Amino acid sequence: MNNLPVNYVELESIFTVLERKGSQVISLSGAHNQCGVSMTAYALAKRYQANGYSVLLVDLNLYHPSLNSTLGLPRSKWNIGDITEDAIIKPTESGTHYLPAPICSSAPLNFRDPGLVRNQMNDWLKSYDRIVIDTAPISGNNYRDIPTDLICSVSDASLLLIQTEVTTQTALRSSCDKLEKAKANLAGIIMNDVEFPSLANEMLREANRLNRFLPWLSSLFKKAIRRSTFLNLRV
Repeated sequence: MNNLPVNYVELESIFTVLERKGSQVISLSGAHNQCGVSMTAYALAKRYQANGYSVLLVDLNLYHPSLNSTLGLPRSKWNIGDITEDAIIKPTESGTHYLPAPICSSAPLNFRDPGLVRNQMNDWLKSYDRIVIDTAPISGNNYRDIPTDLICSVSDASLLLIQTEVTTQTALRSSCDKLEKAKANLAGIIMNDVEFPSLANEMLREANRLNRFLPWLSSLFKKAIRRSTFLNLRV
């Protein structure tokens, strides 16, 4: 999993929008696989931590759980309505704590009850300032998955991730329709272009090739590229 720095400009924009809304429970979902949901959820949790918040990062993606595979955190059996204290991983007393996806072949019925899910979130909020939830792709939910649209509907804010040059207009519209039908509070749509670097990044990569032979010229080029508003413009 690639990590975004906590001072990443786009991450700061997301953080600012959510803070203005006063959102405490934030769910993230992708229009399909490989949209970078887990990476963004982790980065957002760390951004909250940098602001002094106590944070719980919850993995509710049974289809492709990430906290156990990327951070090596053990999964355990837990359910909505349970006392989840023993299932939560606490590397330090403060900062970000983690709740890996539960061990189960299909989502327990309690995960399909909006009232019980919201009660669980309220219970977590007694111990944490912010709850960040990593969910399964909204387009691929089936009867075995924890329903993403339900999780989004009971969250204070939802973020939908799409992938540059991969997500189709049809997939985006379908995802937005599902969230609207669930009455989710869609706070924003995030375009993940990590596989398609900006023109500025490509030029910086080329400038680095000069470093071996003409370091002064390489440094000059890189400074000019970083200062250019046009080259760093995202559309």
